[in-house]
Amino acid sequence: MFLPLGTDRDKRRPVAVTYALIAINVAAFAVMMVIEESNPDLSTRLEGGLVLRPGVSGWWTYLTYAFLHGGYSHIIFNSLFLWVFGPDVEDRLGRVGFVVLYVAGAVGAGVAHGLFTSAPVVGASGAIAAVTGAFLVFFPYVKVRTLVFFILIGVFPITAWWFIAFAIARDLFGLAAGGGNVAYMAHFGGYLIGAGGALLLLWLKLVPREPYDLLTIGKQAARRRAFKAAFASGSAKTSPGGHRAGIPKAIERKPHEPEVRTPDGPAALARLRAQKRVAEGDPAGAAEAYLEMRGIPEGQKLPPLGRRQLYEIANSLFQSGDYANAVDAYQQFLAAHSKDVEAGRVLLTLGLINARFLNDPTAAKRALLDAKKKQLTDADAQLVDELLGEIG
Repeated sequence: MFLPLGTDRDKRRPVAVTYALIAINVAAFAVMMVIEESNPDLSTRLEGGLVLRPGVSGWWTYLTYAFLHGGYSHIIFNSLFLWVFGPDVEDRLGRVGFVVLYVAGAVGAGVAHGLFTSAPVVGASGAIAAVTGAFLVFFPYVKVRTLVFFILIGVFPITAWWFIAFAIARDLFGLAAGGGNVAYMAHFGGYLIGAGGALLLLWLKLVPREPYDLLTIGKQAARRRAFKAAFASGSAKTSPGGHRAGIPKAIERKPHEPEVRTPDGPAALARLRAQKRVAEGDPAGAAEAYLEMRGIPEGQKLPPLGRRQLYEIANSLFQSGDYANAVDAYQQFLAAHSKDVEAGRVLLTLGLINARFLNDPTAAKRALLDAKKKQLTDADAQLVDELLGEIG
């Protein structure tokens, strides 16, 4: 069993609507329990006008059913999930937006249930599924403090993506097993309303994007594929100066830049192989030799490779997706050639790698702010501003 207890996201405003909805649900449950005990006939009549019976009950029951519950466990678990996931979504959408989402989730869940069965249904599960679906889109990497009763017993932080994906998988398993007395299709209708609505709001920019919402993550993944394809094909978009925006161009060795002779040894031989592979036009082989050299303690004490060699190797590592080692090669270049004419573009590339590939906004911001102090093309300066806007 996995029970959510809270999240690690800070709120920008006090929570109000979530707690009001929980109070309404609990109050409605308590009132119906009292009426059922004191006046069973009145309880039956009330339920007849409030419970959703697809194709039989009135249109208003597509909302009223969501404020009724079938027992103590039903109201407790629904209140718990709303208590945990509601505040962050309310904080992101605002109070009015959150009410709209909750009502739309309740109605959409009722419609989804009615499309597949005529069985009566009560409970806020569909509306709360809409809230968790929106939470998944807005905050996929937020940590959920979770009480676990499965082999191990304790409280563990679980990424929201995995927690909600597990909840959806559990619903799928329950539906495949026959459903029992749980309205699984109402849950799926709620997930669809919440996740789809959140994605639409982000896409239309009606809700500000954040660096780690699901839409931005998807766009960053598309950009990563585009950068890899650009390196592979050599057809990346060029700036007016003939350079790839945000990607260092290949640099020829300066006439006065001598080859550095090094002592014999495994690291020195790997260094020589890296130089030779660059000269032969084999940057992938040069990168392999570079990694071998850097993996030997003596190799880290050798003089740095030439500027052209470091560029070719770093570009190859970037293309292959070895971002950490690409950063190492670019930083070696900056350490030896901090005033080079291409230093600004290297800093831009370091900012891009840290922002979009390594998820290190601190390092990304430091590199990008340093890049702004260097000479950049208009296209590169625009990319710097775009990346700074992404990381905040």
